Amino acid sequence: MTIRNRLALRFTGLVSAILLLTFVSIYAVCSYNIALDFYRRLDLKAQTTGDRLTRSPIDSVLISQLGRIRKDQLPNQHILVYDSRDSLIFSSPPASPIRPSASLLAKTRQSHYTEARLGKGFLTGRLFETPAGPYRVLAYAENLYGDRFLRQLLLALGGLFVVIVGIIMFSGWVYAGDALRPMKRLDQRLNAIFPQNRDERLPVGPEVDEISRLSATINRLLDRVAESFRVQRLFVANVSHELKNPLTQISSQLEVSLLNERDPAAYRQTIRSVLEDVTDLTALTQELLQLSRVSQHDAADLLTETLRLDELMWDVRDEVNDINPRYAVTLQLSELPEDPDSLLLRGNRTLLRSAFRNLIENACKFSETGDALVQVRFTTVAVQVLVRNDGQPILADDLPYLFEPFFRSRLVVGQVKGYGVGLSLVDRIIRLHGGQVSVSSGQGEPTEFRVTLPRREL
Repeated sequence: MTIRNRLALRFTGLVSAILLLTFVSIYAVCSYNIALDFYRRLDLKAQTTGDRLTRSPIDSVLISQLGRIRKDQLPNQHILVYDSRDSLIFSSPPASPIRPSASLLAKTRQSHYTEARLGKGFLTGRLFETPAGPYRVLAYAENLYGDRFLRQLLLALGGLFVVIVGIIMFSGWVYAGDALRPMKRLDQRLNAIFPQNRDERLPVGPEVDEISRLSATINRLLDRVAESFRVQRLFVANVSHELKNPLTQISSQLEVSLLNERDPAAYRQTIRSVLEDVTDLTALTQELLQLSRVSQHDAADLLTETLRLDELMWDVRDEVNDINPRYAVTLQLSELPEDPDSLLLRGNRTLLRSAFRNLIENACKFSETGDALVQVRFTTVAVQVLVRNDGQPILADDLPYLFEPFFRSRLVVGQVKGYGVGLSLVDRIIRLHGGQVSVSSGQGEPTEFRVTLPRREL
């Protein structure tokens, strides 16, 4: 069932229930008032007969004549008079078929006034004290005009209910369609966006309503999807390129070695060259695996350690210095806080060590002298790590893409060995810890990577 039909049915059900309750209340009030008025008229009949009894003994002929000449005779009217022994002493008309039950007669003895339904009609009873003893006068009649009015009212209300419910259902269906029309337009626009035009976005109106918020949310989702497609294409293109070169070299060297018989030294040289290519492939595969394992969804499972950043940075400095004899890393710590807990971070030691090692090693690698300066600053809410070198500045056009997987600046392609995975891994690890990494570089100024990590409650 469509949302439009579901909304129309729910709206119809709700309004119909309210309307039915209203109509039932109207019918009940009318029925009650008609019965009350008829009981009052019956009681007047009983009082007229009772007043006659209190003034003189029962004169059946006179009471019957008075009943016949009155112009307000009720339909199928019967007057019954009982003495204290429940004996019928008067009936108008004579031989009336109306016979109240013993329980009803007993009820009239206990109270001065009684009213009840008897068959199709109404009955009232009133107790009168006379010199001859107590008498109970019962008046019975059928409310033909009131019953006819109630039947007509019931038919009118039932027909009106059916008509109104039909109008409500149609109106609800129309209004539901009007309310869902923006959703239909969103659906049509989304179908037009994919796969023909992934750069198009949904219009966001000036009204701050649900449709505008939904459009803005979908636009953000489309931006992330488009970015994923772009990164995927870049990833496939770069991975295929990085894998193609060593595989081609391995294949070519092995084919050349098989063309002619060679001395053992030539074979050893070929094997060493192939082993270097295999080592490069292994390193690339490990970097790809490490990059794929770092995900925001795994933050709760990965960030479980408590560590001191100053100790971590000293370990990373020593590790980078041991990589290459020309590397020289200078570590500067700002004034340490008095509270030792201010130096503690919640995170993953292995991942942070990998991120800072990549940053510092890159700084040494691209520095003309192999020197790099690392500064660590502590604040009450965050820790900042600045990695700086005086090498050739990064091109301004390359800065926005520096942290994308497999991106390499045009200045280093073919000159410095690498795969363009390190900085992307650094960015992902820092974001996993809730921090940010940025870079600034320009002619005549050093290249500086700035890492900001928030201090979390331990």
